[in-house]
Amino acid sequence: MTMCNRRIGWLLAAGLLLAPAAPALADHLPAPAAQYQARQSLTVNGAVLEAVIHHDHGKERRESRVDGLNNLLIVRPDQEKAIVIQPESRMAMQIDLTDPEVGVVPAALARLEAKPQGTETLAGEKVTRYRVQDSFPQGGAFDGTVWSTPDGIYVRIEGKVSDAAGPIDMAMRLSDIKRGPQDAALFTPPPGLRMMDMGPEAGRVPPAFQEEKK
Repeated sequence: MTMCNRRIGWLLAAGLLLAPAAPALADHLPAPAAQYQARQSLTVNGAVLEAVIHHDHGKERRESRVDGLNNLLIVRPDQEKAIVIQPESRMAMQIDLTDPEVGVVPAALARLEAKPQGTETLAGEKVTRYRVQDSFPQGGAFDGTVWSTPDGIYVRIEGKVSDAAGPIDMAMRLSDIKRGPQDAALFTPPPGLRMMDMGPEAGRVPPAFQEEKK
């Protein structure tokens, strides 16, 4: 794994995986308050991870396929944890929200200061475009733009996450957004899983961002 990949993971964890968002203030992004299903595309320095997500007031379920295997990630900011599941093997592992494998948790963005710059329509949703330049409590900063609905659906994110070593380009986009109630069972691990007990591993990153094996 390259040092760049390690830094990507650390910055995503340090900056975008904070505790559940507080209600939005006038100078902050709207807090997540919607239920919906969508397709998510996350890009970090040109590497792309595609997923189908289900979202309910900050809770998320992400379904993706990497290297021919299905992957499931359940993110529970309300319980301060996330669970990685491999359905075929029925194995799972609980990880911290600050683990880089969790990726971007939209609920955390509401803690960043933001300045509205106008409105437009993206993916069928009326959104406000926000300029965001803020530092994270754990170090580093985000400099970019976030397009959000009034109830906190972050339809698009573009910018740079940076620390003393330099900036990293990142982007997240939602498409095929379908609003509506989400089954509570989607955010609960299925029964019969074999839970793995593994300590934190430094430099872990999502599979799509890992250096290709030779």
